[in-house]
Amino acid sequence: MDRSIDPGVAGLRVSVPAAGVAMVELDRPARRNALDRAMLDGLPLVLRGLDADDEVRVIVLTGAGGSFCAGGDLDVIGDLVGESPQQARQRMAREFSSTNVLASSDKPTIAAIEGAAVGAGMGLALACDVRLGSETARFSSPFVKMALVPDFGVSWLLAQAVGAGRAAEIALTGRTILAAEALRIGLLDSIVDDPVAAAVAKGELLAAAPPQVCRATKRLIRAAGGRSLDEAIELEIDEQILALRHEEFDRRWRAWSEQIRRR
Repeated sequence: MDRSIDPGVAGLRVSVPAAGVAMVELDRPARRNALDRAMLDGLPLVLRGLDADDEVRVIVLTGAGGSFCAGGDLDVIGDLVGESPQQARQRMAREFSSTNVLASSDKPTIAAIEGAAVGAGMGLALACDVRLGSETARFSSPFVKMALVPDFGVSWLLAQAVGAGRAAEIALTGRTILAAEALRIGLLDSIVDDPVAAAVAKGELLAAAPPQVCRATKRLIRAAGGRSLDEAIELEIDEQILALRHEEFDRRWRAWSEQIRRR
């Protein structure tokens, strides 16, 4: 099943390791997969293409060579000093949209993390629904050390993951969070020996779920933050009525009922 897809972007590899599962690999291991100009411009386009592909049901994001992503390439960052505010705004809106594509996708997204998930890499990891890491996984938001503020959505995504108080402490110190602490505070969902293999296995499981149910479930979860329980239940009712009327429910209900009755 494993096959490659040419993304047309240097530093990115795309493959299909299992039915319905597309894997995007950041592939600049000599620079710990730091995002250069080609990757910053190309990654949002690749992710949007996969998000729009009906054959893709799950997106896995990982990095090559024992690192997830060390953030923006220092050479690229150094070239930005002379930009006008308008140029900077347009560029950053384009580049940072990678995290928004992942976070807003109706498809399940999984980050398979080894080594550094730093800066923009931390943002990309946090934008995924599920984060699986090895014992080597480590996170940091070191922007403050360069007199910068968090970007790539890190300020919002980090607060969503660990709470506002802990997010402030992490961002204001720029300290490194190792795998055990990351698991304890919610930056990781699991620590596994082989994050890529675990992500593909998880992806196969998620890809077997009806796409319309995944979309509806993610809509409900995204809407939960700003709503009361009563409002959330009303939304669940709306979505459940749609699910009950879908032919996939009828097919699976009949199969499940027959299985239960045979026990």
